[in-house]
Amino acid sequence: MIANDLDALGELLHPQLSYTHSNALMDSKESYIASLANGVVRYMSVDREDTAVTEIGDTAVITGTATFTVHARGTDITINSRYSSVWLKNDGRWQFFVWHNTPFPK
Repeated sequence: MIANDLDALGELLHPQLSYTHSNALMDSKESYIASLANGVVRYMSVDREDTAVTEIGDTAVITGTATFTVHARGTDITINSRYSSVWLKNDGRWQFFVWHNTPFPK
């Protein structure tokens, strides 16, 4: 990713981000940005379906299904999964706080 893109992403990510990948590995804000910056993970495409957003006060929960095409650690992977995402409104702007991704059984 380009540095400006990573800076913009950094603004969207909550300082206490908890990002759980489909393989159960977890990233913090710092480790997630580092994996993108170093090319460890590169998202090629994301196709979302059944997306639902529930907003309660300063919290939004997004759920749905998605197909991710990812280049991770030298391998192209396609992941079909159900996801949950939590966003928090901080000082009038939304920040990405939690991600959890569960692959569908094969």
